[in-house]
Amino acid sequence: MAVEDSPLVSDRQLQKEVLGWCHEILRSALSGGKAPPGPDVPGNGGVFVTLKLHGELRGCIGRFSWDTPLKATIMEITRASAFEDHRFPPLTPPELDGLEITVSVLTRPEPLADLESLVIGRDGLYLVHPRGRGVLLPVVAEEHGWGPREFAEYTSRKAGLPPQAYLDPGAQLLVFRAPAFSTADLT
Repeated sequence: MAVEDSPLVSDRQLQKEVLGWCHEILRSALSGGKAPPGPDVPGNGGVFVTLKLHGELRGCIGRFSWDTPLKATIMEITRASAFEDHRFPPLTPPELDGLEITVSVLTRPEPLADLESLVIGRDGLYLVHPRGRGVLLPVVAEEHGWGPREFAEYTSRKAGLPPQAYLDPGAQLLVFRAPAFSTADLT
């Protein structure tokens, strides 16, 4: 099943259930309990989970994966975003109730023909470089008002490389889409 055909992209009721489940995954992790089984989520795929607290980024981790069931990936990445994003300390219980959760369902990355074909707000970038990898979701370029070149440069920086690294021999710039849904949109 293609990501565009996934109920997670179009079924608002399932989206609400998944977001509620993500919240319960975090609540159970904070209390040392077992995560609830959650809703049925068909298909395999990659996911990013973004956490914001009072409008500020609090954690964001993702995984490109098409061999793992979406449900398992969502559970794993929800926990990782809260407790394993090295940019932030682990989530604490007082933060849970004010947390905004966004789930982005990823399409398979494909080679980007040229920067001019990149559509800001629709396309995300994934840089695969001999010395590192970096990913930025479509919303990042849109939020910052970047053009295609700036988006590629910041993706290089996200990989821990100089801004022009996406032009290096052996570097591959891939494009993907990431339909997203958020607790902020569904409340």
